[in-house]
Amino acid sequence: MKVLDSLQKFNDDYGGVFWNCSKLVPSDIDVSDAKAVVTYLRAQPHSQACIKGDIPALKAALGEDFAALFELQAYRETPFLLTFDKPLCLKFVIETFPDATIDSKSPAAYAKEKEAPELIIDMLELLTVDEMKACNTENDIQATIEEKKATLSNNKSAMSNIVDFTAREKATELQTKMFGELKAAAVDDAKVTFNELKAFCGDQAKRLGDLIAMVMNKYKTTDPRRYEPFEQVKDIAVKEQVPPPAALPLPEQVEFQLANATWYEEGFQAALKEVAAVFNEAKTCEEICEHYDIDNNSGKWSKELRAEVFNLDLRTNKVVRAKFGPPKGFPRALEKMSQGKTLRDLNRVTFEFEDPLLMALCFEVLNKKYNIHGLKNKYLQETFKEPPNLHMNLDIKDGWLCEVQMLFRDILLIKKELHKFYDVNRADGPFVVAGKLFKESLSDPEEKPRGESNVASSSSELLQIIKAKDEQLSKKDAEIDRLKALLSSSPP
Repeated sequence: MKVLDSLQKFNDDYGGVFWNCSKLVPSDIDVSDAKAVVTYLRAQPHSQACIKGDIPALKAALGEDFAALFELQAYRETPFLLTFDKPLCLKFVIETFPDATIDSKSPAAYAKEKEAPELIIDMLELLTVDEMKACNTENDIQATIEEKKATLSNNKSAMSNIVDFTAREKATELQTKMFGELKAAAVDDAKVTFNELKAFCGDQAKRLGDLIAMVMNKYKTTDPRRYEPFEQVKDIAVKEQVPPPAALPLPEQVEFQLANATWYEEGFQAALKEVAAVFNEAKTCEEICEHYDIDNNSGKWSKELRAEVFNLDLRTNKVVRAKFGPPKGFPRALEKMSQGKTLRDLNRVTFEFEDPLLMALCFEVLNKKYNIHGLKNKYLQETFKEPPNLHMNLDIKDGWLCEVQMLFRDILLIKKELHKFYDVNRADGPFVVAGKLFKESLSDPEEKPRGESNVASSSSELLQIIKAKDEQLSKKDAEIDRLKALLSSSPP
């Protein structure tokens, strides 16, 4: 549309809903005349193109004037001038502008800030665009929200039972019995107990395996727009590790590779810690794209960085955690190389994410920064027989391959519990699993039951922090007093 007077200014006297429309209408149209402005905007082809359809129920609820107001909103590219008290109205706007933000905030965050009705906030937080499209009435919206809440509640309940202490006690009881029989040289009895233990652990492995599918459904359906880029991460062919000197005997080849890894470990950790730091310190996804020169012309990554529905750590506001693996032991390395496998995981890190979009963006960053030689997106399996991950090998330097695994937070929690039951379930005899599976003391804070104990621990930590800060302030106050005294005693 040609604007005859784009620099036209208006006095505060005009105000009203069309106050910021001076650049959208010719100077001969009085912006205080709402009907004249709407009539003009309605006549423009741009406005008509923004309207993708109509909903009879919407007209019945809001009246014929809504179409004109909506066209105005489309023109101003701020589709949330309309109030937050009409679900069908908001649904129509969301369908048309699924990626809209208001004052750089998500619609849900903005609605909370404006203290919108609970139904509106639930709608924005819980429903996807497709779920909104399937609703024709406010009752449909309410029913869909309740169904979504029930699904999330079931998932939360299941996640709280990942660590089943009763199951742990049962496994320990059977292990204790089996080990006592082995000590007494009653091997046949130990085999009977082992089979009982194996069957029990198999049931637990299945329980946790079923939980993976439930959790993955959460990541897929909570916000499909954030999961879509993740589904586009496809497998990459594997490249073999830089080989050791062929003239060496196999044991020395293994030792050589283990030693070689130590020369790369420091640089590997520094590089991957830097990636995690950039993600955690960034304010927007666009900032990450700019830092690593990631193409975002299509707007693929133009979504909020810290989505409320995928919050990894409320306390620190981090979006990713990096944990580096310990050096691989010689026996396991020798076993793999004796099977003709090369060691691509001698330097390894696990990235823990909660947001599928950010995991996909991290892949783009690593693919841009390094050469990825070998990628398996195990999240794309139709059925999950093991905890899925995004598994890749990076050429960190000189062709030396390192391993990066990316897991969702809830999947990582399941994996930690599952692997012990899984190891027993695939064992072929009692001696293989004679060692104690579970510790009596829960030294891992992630395994502690959620409740008052964690609150007390957090409170204790906070008190220690406050005490340390108070000591720092006292030292600064003393230093200030010393400087003041020195200043007052100095000659003018």
